[in-house]
Amino acid sequence: MIDTHVHLNDEPLCNDLAGVLERARAAGVSAFVIPGYSPDGWRASRPIAAAHPGVHLAAGIHPMFADDASLKALDGEIAAGGLVAIGEIGLDYALQEFDKAVQMRVFMAQLDRAWEAKLPVAIHCRHAFDDLHAALREYNGLRGVLHSCSCSLEQIGAFLDLGYYVSFSGVVTRSQARKVKKLAQGVPLERCLIETDSPYIGTEEHPPAEVEPCHLGEIARALAVLRDEALERVIEVTTRNACDLFNIDM
Repeated sequence: MIDTHVHLNDEPLCNDLAGVLERARAAGVSAFVIPGYSPDGWRASRPIAAAHPGVHLAAGIHPMFADDASLKALDGEIAAGGLVAIGEIGLDYALQEFDKAVQMRVFMAQLDRAWEAKLPVAIHCRHAFDDLHAALREYNGLRGVLHSCSCSLEQIGAFLDLGYYVSFSGVVTRSQARKVKKLAQGVPLERCLIETDSPYIGTEEHPPAEVEPCHLGEIARALAVLRDEALERVIEVTTRNACDLFNIDM
């Protein structure tokens, strides 16, 4: 399995990194994508990837950190090489203290950079799916994933038409997550990825602070049950999808 969105550079994971990776590999997780969301995060992630085979880097500016200084820093990070994606980027209109116009400007600037670098994008979106779709339509052929996607099944079709993948986190394991469960049942498996987004998203069995990449199997199992498909097939196809999107060799 590939944990396509995990913040290994953040606490508490970084405090026991060797143990986190050992437990993950014992649970069948063999590759990881760290989606850097700020310059500090990128700097902390590079040594992790250099020291641990199977750890891959993405770099982007989360809406919370959207500013021109971060954009300039991102140019240097892209030039340094070694990235499998631009992300975590996106729009978050639930964060009312962060100006929507600034979010959009910085997001579009990062789409420009992803296009020029021929890299996919890892997208964070809350309460902004219409604006997100309008922005992505301007980059026909750009590839990417909607991470821990929370849009409705009715909304997702427009993104599938653009060629985007949909990633499911621990939310899909929760008994009350009806909208996400419906989404998981309706998206073609060939467009699905799985992630923990640890240490920020919990599962039905574990609160966020306890979630590690080793719990990725819970998400795969939930997806398999919801879709009435064999667990082995869900793991095989989502792993292949991740390898294809991020150009990862397994």
